[in-house]
Order: sequence, then C-alpha cells, then structure tokens
Amino acid sequence: MIAGSTWLKRITVVSSIVALAGCAAKVEHYKRHDSEAPTVQGPPVTDNSTPLEGSFQCMARKIKNNGRERLRVTVGNVKDYTGKFSEAEGGNPITQGGALMVMSALGKLGDAIRLHERFDTQVTELELRYLDRRYLGDGGMHEVRDKGGSAQNVPWKPYYGGTVIETDYFLVGGITELNYNVHSGGIEATVDGIGGKGRVFTVNVAVDLRIVDTSSLEVVRTTSLQKQITGYEVGINLFEFFKNTLVDINAGLKSQEPLQLGVRTALELGVLELMGAVSNVDHEPLINFDGEDPCPDEAPRVYEPEPEPEPEPVAVEEPEDLPTTYTVYFEEDAAELSAQAVRTIDDAAEAALQGEPANLLLEGHTDREGAELYNLELSRRRAVVVQGALIQRGIKKERISLVWYGESQPAVPTADGVAEPLNRRVVIQILRDDEIALDVTSTGPGQ
Repeated sequence: MIAGSTWLKRITVVSSIVALAGCAAKVEHYKRHDSEAPTVQGPPVTDNSTPLEGSFQCMARKIKNNGRERLRVTVGNVKDYTGKFSEAEGGNPITQGGALMVMSALGKLGDAIRLHERFDTQVTELELRYLDRRYLGDGGMHEVRDKGGSAQNVPWKPYYGGTVIETDYFLVGGITELNYNVHSGGIEATVDGIGGKGRVFTVNVAVDLRIVDTSSLEVVRTTSLQKQITGYEVGINLFEFFKNTLVDINAGLKSQEPLQLGVRTALELGVLELMGAVSNVDHEPLINFDGEDPCPDEAPRVYEPEPEPEPEPVAVEEPEDLPTTYTVYFEEDAAELSAQAVRTIDDAAEAALQGEPANLLLEGHTDREGAELYNLELSRRRAVVVQGALIQRGIKKERISLVWYGESQPAVPTADGVAEPLNRRVVIQILRDDEIALDVTSTGPGQ
C-alpha cells in the first residue's frame, strides 16, 4: 500500500507539470517568413500611459482658459543621482532618461504651452556650422553679392543670422533616492521536503525638480516627491527521492510594480505641480490617479484679447527746438547699447513723443572692417536693438521702420578694412505724418 504522503507527493508533481504546461501554452510565436524559425511574440506596442493622463488633459484646458500667452518651456538635465549600480543586472536599476520623461510629460499639455528643445541640439548646431562654411543648401539657388556689388547664384544658403526663440522657463532636477527594502515581511515553512513561502516587500524612489526663470535664473518653485514600489513573491517546493530518482520541483510567482513606471509617474506629478505654479492653475484638484479626466465638462475657450482703446488725442504744442535726427554709436563689432547710446535713445524717444504722433526711420550702418555680408547683418542687428529700446520707451512698433546698409554708406569714407568709430551707427530720423508714409515692413538695402 502506498502511503498517503507518497500520493501527496505524486499529485504535487503532476500538478506542477500541468501548471508549467499551461504557462508554456500561453506563449505565442511569430514567423516573418516560412523558412525562418519561429520567434516568441509578446503583447503589441501600446502608448506608455500613466494614471495621470486625465490630469494632464484637464490642466491643458485650464491653462488655455486663463487667458495668458502660451509659456515657452524647455527641459534641462534630469539625471539619476542615486549612484545605484547592480552587478547582477549589469547596469543602473533607475532609468537614465529622466529628462526625456519630463519632456514627454510636458508634451501631454499639447498646445497649451510652447515646448522648446534644449536637451539635444547637436543637429541644429551642426547645420549652423555647415551654413557658416557654405556647405548647407536647400536644393535651390540663391543670389549673393560680392564686395564689388556684382551678383552671382550659388547652391548654398547665405547666412544672415538665424533666430532661436527664447524660453520663459526650464525644468531641471534629478532622481535623488532609491531605497531598497523599506518594508518587507512574509513566511516560509517546509515539512518533509514539501513547503511553501510567501513575502511582500516595498522599495522607495524619490525625485526632486525645480522650475527656473530662464532670463534671471531665479528658481520659481521646487518640489520633492516620492513613490513607494510594492511587490510580492509566493512559491512552493518539493524535494524527495522516489526510489532511485531525485525529484526537486520549485514553482511560484513573483511580481513587482514597475520601478520605472513609478519614476515616470513621480516626474509627471512634479511637472503638473511646477507648471501649475507658473500658469496660475491649482494642480491639486486635478490629481486623479485612476486615469479619468477630473474636469470632463470644462471645454477650453477661445481667448480673444480685447483691443486696447485708442487714447483720446491731446493737443500739445510741438516744440520747435528739438532736433529731428539722432545718431546712436556702437563699439567695434558690437550691437549692444553703451551708456551714451541709451541717453541718445532717451532724447530721441522724448522728442518723438512730443506733439503729433511721429514716424521713426532707423538706418543701420557699420564701418568697413570685416566681410561685407557680415557687416550687412551687423547693421540690421544694431537697428533692431535701437528699435526695441524705443518700443520700451513708449514708441509704438508700427510707427518704426528699419533699413540697414552695412558698410555701403559710411559717414566718413575710408578704405576697406578700416575701423572707423563714426561709421558704426544707427541714425534715428523723426518724421511727422505729413512728411512721409512709412512702410512698417523691415527692409534691407535695395528691397
């Protein structure tokens, strides 16, 4: 007669084999071609969503509804500062792509913000170098002029200076904590070679982020968030001799909440908090970890700013002793305003604001030191700088026109290559409505 314990052992063996067979039956295989060996195929590729998807949808609508101009935002470095490295796994247990996760989180706000690239700009910088070396083209021909004024068609794009739009804020920070075995517990028991075990465990990860004003480097808001990661493990073991045969069977299940998903969720919550701080949106009522939209009935409104009322015309006698032409001088190879230049612009703005509304014509110039194309662009930059200073002093942009001549119209004629201070200038002409009708489109020479 076979003892009951032996029957129990055999039943356990058979049950384990059936269970393993069932696991194997769930594996799917895929063949790209009939002649290939089949490969294991898992689930399809899906969106890498988190429980905060609905919160981002709601915040995007609230940012649009607050009527403010869209903020320009970018991301700096968000790296792993934990220093953890696993020899067994051959790498870092925490993702090294925190900045990419933050960038993706900002992208979930859609067109509620303007997202700018600063993390990896090597392609743009490479193309700018090609452009400067006259390697870069767009498939067409472009007309350029040499120092003698003669034109020729070339297959490369002439470089007159590009524009990289400035940002308002950037996010930066890091993954600062990874704590193993914050809490664990379980039980394991074995009798006569047969037993089971079970345990639960908890690890902890933390992130620290901040949002910084790009223009001043002032830290506007900081946040420190943590996420506990839970897991469990159960198993059964059979170890026994059947006559001359050794049987050793282990079966079980081990599952852990994804560590990287916890990091991503913590970073996303940090993005919601920091963007809410600079967008005047309270993020706390929006936090919903079940993935549902916490404000489904709120639709974004179309913001149309009300036109500013035109001021009532005021009759003011126009002074007769104010000059109508002012000259702003610049340092060599520079487009920055000196203290003297600021005083000249102050005087020009005061004169332009006296009496009837005036139009202003700004003419940018350089000396003859340097390449002709470079000087043409430098004269434009100088005119633009003076234009911005006049706007800050109350002159309406639509009343300012620009033209730039490079080195072609010197105040003091010199030979090529000579640095003449009196030629490095922007001439401000104050013109009344009855004198000239200005075209507000900025132009270069000959246009």
